[in-house]
Amino acid sequence: MSTELFFFVLLSAILHASWNFVARRNAGNLTVFWWSLWVSCLLLLPLVAGVAVSQGIPEFMAMLEAGWIFILATGIIHTFYFLLLGRAYEYGEISLVYPIARGSGIGLTGFLGWLLLGESLTPIGVAGIGLICVGILSMGASILGSARGTRHGFVSALGVGATIVSYSLVDKVGVGIVHPVVYIFGMFFLSASFATPVVAVRDRNRLWRKLAETWRPVTLIAVGSTAAYLMILFAMTVGQVGYIVALREFAVVLGALLGFIFLKERVTPLKLCSVGMIVAGLVFIRFG
Repeated sequence: MSTELFFFVLLSAILHASWNFVARRNAGNLTVFWWSLWVSCLLLLPLVAGVAVSQGIPEFMAMLEAGWIFILATGIIHTFYFLLLGRAYEYGEISLVYPIARGSGIGLTGFLGWLLLGESLTPIGVAGIGLICVGILSMGASILGSARGTRHGFVSALGVGATIVSYSLVDKVGVGIVHPVVYIFGMFFLSASFATPVVAVRDRNRLWRKLAETWRPVTLIAVGSTAAYLMILFAMTVGQVGYIVALREFAVVLGALLGFIFLKERVTPLKLCSVGMIVAGLVFIRFG
Protein backbone atom coordinates (compact mmCIF):
# COMPACT_ATOMS: atom_id res chain seq x y z
CA MET A 1 0.00 0.00 0.00
CA SER A 2 1.44 3.38 -1.02
CA THR A 3 2.16 6.09 1.56
CA GLU A 4 -0.39 8.43 -0.06
CA LEU A 5 -3.16 5.84 0.05
CA PHE A 6 -2.19 4.88 3.61
CA PHE A 7 -2.66 8.42 4.96
CA PHE A 8 -5.74 9.00 2.80
CA VAL A 9 -7.46 6.04 4.45
CA LEU A 10 -6.28 7.18 7.90
CA LEU A 11 -7.88 10.59 7.34
CA SER A 12 -11.10 8.83 6.44
CA ALA A 13 -10.81 6.90 9.70
CA ILE A 14 -10.48 10.14 11.70
CA LEU A 15 -13.62 11.53 10.08
CA HIS A 16 -15.48 8.27 10.66
CA ALA A 17 -14.60 8.14 14.36
CA SER A 18 -15.61 11.79 14.74
CA TRP A 19 -19.11 11.41 13.33
CA ASN A 20 -19.65 8.21 15.32
CA PHE A 21 -18.68 10.11 18.46
CA VAL A 22 -21.36 12.69 17.66
CA ALA A 23 -23.86 9.88 17.04
CA ARG A 24 -23.05 8.25 20.38
CA ARG A 25 -23.50 11.55 22.22
CA ASN A 26 -27.01 11.58 20.77
CA ALA A 27 -27.59 7.96 21.93
CA GLY A 28 -27.74 6.68 18.37
CA ASN A 29 -31.02 8.47 17.70
CA LEU A 30 -32.43 7.00 14.48
CA THR A 31 -34.18 10.23 13.47
CA VAL A 32 -30.87 12.09 13.71
CA PHE A 33 -29.30 9.48 11.39
CA TRP A 34 -32.26 9.78 9.02
CA TRP A 35 -32.04 13.55 8.75
CA SER A 36 -28.27 13.36 8.27
CA LEU A 37 -28.80 11.07 5.27
CA TRP A 38 -31.06 13.62 3.61
CA VAL A 39 -28.60 16.44 4.36
CA SER A 40 -25.85 14.31 2.78
CA CYS A 41 -27.99 13.98 -0.35
CA LEU A 42 -28.34 17.75 -0.54
CA LEU A 43 -24.58 18.21 -0.16
CA LEU A 44 -23.86 15.68 -2.90
CA LEU A 45 -26.52 16.79 -5.40
CA PRO A 46 -24.41 19.58 -7.02
CA LEU A 47 -21.48 17.16 -7.34
CA VAL A 48 -23.71 14.58 -9.01
CA ALA A 49 -24.89 17.23 -11.45
CA GLY A 50 -21.26 18.12 -12.16
CA VAL A 51 -20.43 14.48 -12.94
CA ALA A 52 -23.42 14.26 -15.29
CA VAL A 53 -22.37 17.39 -17.15
CA SER A 54 -18.71 16.35 -17.42
CA GLN A 55 -19.55 12.85 -18.66
CA GLY A 56 -22.44 13.82 -20.89
CA ILE A 57 -25.99 12.60 -20.35
CA PRO A 58 -25.78 9.51 -22.63
CA GLU A 59 -22.62 8.23 -20.92
CA PHE A 60 -24.02 9.13 -17.49
CA MET A 61 -27.20 7.13 -18.13
CA ALA A 62 -25.20 4.20 -19.52
CA MET A 63 -23.12 4.18 -16.32
CA LEU A 64 -26.28 4.04 -14.20
CA GLU A 65 -27.74 1.29 -16.36
CA ALA A 66 -24.60 -0.79 -15.86
CA GLY A 67 -24.28 -0.20 -12.12
CA TRP A 68 -27.79 0.33 -10.73
CA ILE A 69 -27.92 -3.13 -9.16
CA PHE A 70 -24.88 -2.32 -6.98
CA ILE A 71 -26.39 1.01 -5.90
CA LEU A 72 -29.62 -0.76 -4.97
CA ALA A 73 -27.75 -3.47 -3.07
CA THR A 74 -25.61 -1.04 -1.07
CA GLY A 75 -28.69 1.11 -0.34
CA ILE A 76 -30.51 -1.87 1.16
CA ILE A 77 -27.46 -3.01 3.15
CA HIS A 78 -26.79 0.48 4.47
CA THR A 79 -30.39 0.78 5.63
CA PHE A 80 -29.78 -2.13 7.98
CA TYR A 81 -26.38 -0.64 8.86
CA PHE A 82 -27.89 2.59 10.14
CA LEU A 83 -30.81 0.86 11.88
CA LEU A 84 -28.48 -1.52 13.71
CA LEU A 85 -25.90 1.16 14.49
CA GLY A 86 -28.57 3.37 16.05
CA ARG A 87 -29.73 0.48 18.24
CA ALA A 88 -26.16 -0.37 19.26
CA TYR A 89 -25.40 3.20 20.37
CA GLU A 90 -28.72 3.37 22.19
CA TYR A 91 -27.43 0.71 24.60
CA GLY A 92 -23.63 0.66 24.57
CA GLU A 93 -20.50 2.75 25.12
CA ILE A 94 -18.61 3.89 22.04
CA SER A 95 -15.36 2.41 23.40
CA LEU A 96 -17.01 -1.03 23.32
CA VAL A 97 -19.72 -0.91 20.64
CA TYR A 98 -17.63 0.87 18.02
CA PRO A 99 -14.79 -1.69 18.08
CA ILE A 100 -17.24 -4.58 17.74
CA ALA A 101 -19.28 -2.85 15.04
CA ARG A 102 -16.26 -1.87 12.96
CA GLY A 103 -14.04 -4.84 13.60
CA SER A 104 -16.15 -7.98 13.58
CA GLY A 105 -16.11 -8.24 9.80
CA ILE A 106 -12.53 -7.29 8.96
CA GLY A 107 -11.05 -10.75 8.65
CA LEU A 108 -14.00 -12.05 6.66
CA THR A 109 -13.83 -9.04 4.33
CA GLY A 110 -10.17 -9.70 3.60
CA PHE A 111 -10.80 -13.40 3.06
CA LEU A 112 -13.77 -12.81 0.75
CA GLY A 113 -11.81 -10.13 -1.13
CA TRP A 114 -9.21 -12.82 -1.82
CA LEU A 115 -11.79 -15.52 -2.58
CA LEU A 116 -14.29 -13.56 -4.69
CA LEU A 117 -12.35 -10.60 -6.08
CA GLY A 118 -8.99 -12.27 -6.69
CA GLU A 119 -7.06 -9.89 -4.40
CA SER A 120 -3.68 -11.06 -3.12
CA LEU A 121 -2.69 -10.95 0.55
CA THR A 122 0.95 -11.05 1.67
CA PRO A 123 1.86 -12.92 4.88
CA ILE A 124 2.64 -9.62 6.62
CA GLY A 125 -0.69 -8.18 5.48
CA VAL A 126 -2.55 -11.25 6.72
CA ALA A 127 -0.78 -10.96 10.09
CA GLY A 128 -1.76 -7.28 10.28
CA ILE A 129 -5.42 -8.04 9.59
CA GLY A 130 -5.29 -10.84 12.17
CA LEU A 131 -3.83 -8.56 14.85
CA ILE A 132 -6.49 -5.93 14.21
CA CYS A 133 -9.25 -8.55 14.38
CA VAL A 134 -7.98 -9.95 17.68
CA GLY A 135 -7.45 -6.49 19.15
CA ILE A 136 -10.86 -5.22 18.19
CA LEU A 137 -12.80 -8.27 19.27
CA SER A 138 -10.95 -8.56 22.58
CA MET A 139 -11.73 -4.91 23.25
CA GLY A 140 -15.41 -5.79 23.32
CA ALA A 141 -15.07 -9.03 25.29
CA SER A 142 -16.24 -7.49 28.56
CA ILE A 143 -19.67 -6.82 27.03
CA LEU A 144 -20.56 -10.49 27.34
CA GLY A 145 -20.79 -10.30 31.11
CA SER A 146 -22.68 -7.02 31.20
CA ALA A 147 -26.33 -6.13 31.70
CA ARG A 148 -29.07 -7.28 29.32
CA GLY A 149 -29.34 -3.92 27.59
CA THR A 150 -25.62 -3.82 26.92
CA ARG A 151 -25.80 -7.31 25.43
CA HIS A 152 -28.49 -6.04 23.08
CA GLY A 153 -26.01 -3.41 21.96
CA PHE A 154 -23.38 -6.11 21.48
CA VAL A 155 -25.65 -8.20 19.25
CA SER A 156 -26.62 -5.12 17.23
CA ALA A 157 -22.95 -4.22 16.83
CA LEU A 158 -22.24 -7.71 15.46
CA GLY A 159 -25.06 -7.12 12.99
CA VAL A 160 -23.37 -3.88 11.92
CA GLY A 161 -20.19 -5.90 11.33
CA ALA A 162 -22.10 -8.25 9.03
CA THR A 163 -23.39 -5.31 6.98
CA ILE A 164 -19.85 -3.92 6.71
CA VAL A 165 -18.63 -7.18 5.18
CA SER A 166 -21.51 -7.11 2.70
CA TYR A 167 -21.32 -3.51 1.57
CA SER A 168 -17.51 -3.48 1.39
CA LEU A 169 -17.53 -6.23 -1.23
CA VAL A 170 -20.49 -4.77 -3.12
CA ASP A 171 -18.92 -1.30 -3.12
CA LYS A 172 -15.53 -2.54 -4.31
CA VAL A 173 -17.20 -3.79 -7.49
CA GLY A 174 -19.77 -0.99 -7.72
CA VAL A 175 -17.32 1.93 -7.71
CA GLY A 176 -15.49 0.28 -10.59
CA ILE A 177 -18.63 0.87 -12.64
CA VAL A 178 -20.29 3.96 -11.14
CA HIS A 179 -18.50 7.21 -10.27
CA PRO A 180 -18.01 7.31 -6.46
CA VAL A 181 -19.92 10.60 -6.06
CA VAL A 182 -22.94 9.21 -7.88
CA TYR A 183 -22.61 5.90 -6.07
CA ILE A 184 -22.63 7.38 -2.57
CA PHE A 185 -25.50 9.73 -3.45
CA GLY A 186 -27.57 6.73 -4.54
CA MET A 187 -26.63 4.86 -1.38
CA PHE A 188 -27.63 7.73 0.94
CA PHE A 189 -30.84 8.45 -0.97
CA LEU A 190 -32.01 4.83 -0.94
CA SER A 191 -31.03 4.30 2.70
CA ALA A 192 -32.99 7.37 3.78
CA SER A 193 -35.97 6.32 1.67
CA PHE A 194 -36.03 2.73 2.94
CA ALA A 195 -35.69 3.88 6.58
CA THR A 196 -38.53 6.42 6.27
CA PRO A 197 -41.35 4.03 7.34
CA VAL A 198 -39.46 3.09 10.53
CA VAL A 199 -38.69 6.72 11.38
CA ALA A 200 -42.26 7.80 10.57
CA VAL A 201 -43.68 5.25 13.01
CA ARG A 202 -41.29 6.26 15.80
CA ASP A 203 -41.32 10.07 15.41
CA ARG A 204 -44.02 10.98 12.89
CA ASN A 205 -45.41 13.89 14.91
CA ARG A 206 -42.09 15.56 15.67
CA LEU A 207 -39.79 15.06 12.69
CA TRP A 208 -39.34 18.77 11.96
CA ARG A 209 -39.08 19.63 15.64
CA LYS A 210 -36.37 16.97 15.97
CA LEU A 211 -34.43 18.58 13.11
CA ALA A 212 -34.70 22.00 14.78
CA GLU A 213 -33.43 20.54 18.06
CA THR A 214 -30.56 18.50 16.60
CA TRP A 215 -29.47 20.37 13.47
CA ARG A 216 -25.87 20.65 14.72
CA PRO A 217 -25.27 16.90 15.19
CA VAL A 218 -27.27 16.19 12.04
CA THR A 219 -24.95 18.47 10.05
CA LEU A 220 -21.78 17.08 11.65
CA ILE A 221 -22.82 13.47 10.98
CA ALA A 222 -23.81 14.33 7.41
CA VAL A 223 -20.54 16.09 6.57
CA GLY A 224 -18.36 13.56 8.40
CA SER A 225 -20.02 10.45 6.98
CA THR A 226 -20.15 11.85 3.43
CA ALA A 227 -16.49 12.88 3.39
CA ALA A 228 -15.27 9.70 5.11
CA TYR A 229 -17.16 7.34 2.86
CA LEU A 230 -16.34 9.21 -0.34
CA MET A 231 -12.66 8.93 0.54
CA ILE A 232 -13.01 5.18 1.08
CA LEU A 233 -14.84 4.70 -2.22
CA PHE A 234 -12.10 6.56 -4.09
CA ALA A 235 -9.49 4.47 -2.25
CA MET A 236 -11.27 1.29 -3.34
CA THR A 237 -10.80 2.28 -6.97
CA VAL A 238 -7.01 1.96 -6.55
CA GLY A 239 -6.43 -0.29 -3.52
CA GLN A 240 -7.29 -3.73 -2.16
CA VAL A 241 -10.52 -3.89 -0.19
CA GLY A 242 -9.17 -6.20 2.53
CA TYR A 243 -6.29 -3.86 3.42
CA ILE A 244 -8.39 -0.70 3.09
CA VAL A 245 -11.17 -1.95 5.39
CA ALA A 246 -8.63 -3.19 7.95
CA LEU A 247 -6.54 -0.02 7.88
CA ARG A 248 -9.62 2.10 8.26
CA GLU A 249 -10.13 0.47 11.64
CA PHE A 250 -7.63 2.93 13.11
CA ALA A 251 -10.91 4.72 13.74
CA VAL A 252 -11.49 2.20 16.52
CA VAL A 253 -8.50 3.57 18.44
CA LEU A 254 -9.77 7.11 18.00
CA GLY A 255 -13.30 6.12 19.00
CA ALA A 256 -12.03 4.48 22.17
CA LEU A 257 -9.95 7.56 23.05
CA LEU A 258 -12.90 9.88 22.48
CA GLY A 259 -15.00 7.69 24.76
CA PHE A 260 -12.31 7.65 27.45
CA ILE A 261 -11.57 11.38 27.36
CA PHE A 262 -14.89 13.08 26.63
CA LEU A 263 -17.55 10.57 27.70
CA LYS A 264 -15.60 9.37 30.77
CA GLU A 265 -15.94 5.71 29.81
CA ARG A 266 -13.93 3.11 31.75
CA VAL A 267 -10.27 2.53 30.89
CA THR A 268 -9.31 -1.11 31.44
CA PRO A 269 -6.09 -3.11 30.84
CA LEU A 270 -7.97 -5.19 28.26
CA LYS A 271 -8.93 -2.10 26.27
CA LEU A 272 -5.37 -0.72 26.37
CA CYS A 273 -3.91 -4.07 25.28
CA SER A 274 -6.39 -4.20 22.42
CA VAL A 275 -5.39 -0.73 21.24
CA GLY A 276 -1.76 -1.89 21.18
CA MET A 277 -2.64 -4.86 18.97
CA ILE A 278 -4.58 -2.63 16.59
CA VAL A 279 -1.65 -0.22 16.22
CA ALA A 280 0.71 -3.15 15.59
CA GLY A 281 -1.66 -4.44 12.93
CA LEU A 282 -1.65 -1.02 11.24
CA VAL A 283 2.14 -1.12 11.05
CA PHE A 284 2.02 -4.58 9.50
CA ILE A 285 -0.49 -3.45 6.87
CA ARG A 286 1.58 -0.38 6.03
CA PHE A 287 4.55 -2.58 5.12
CA GLY A 288 2.54 -5.51 3.78
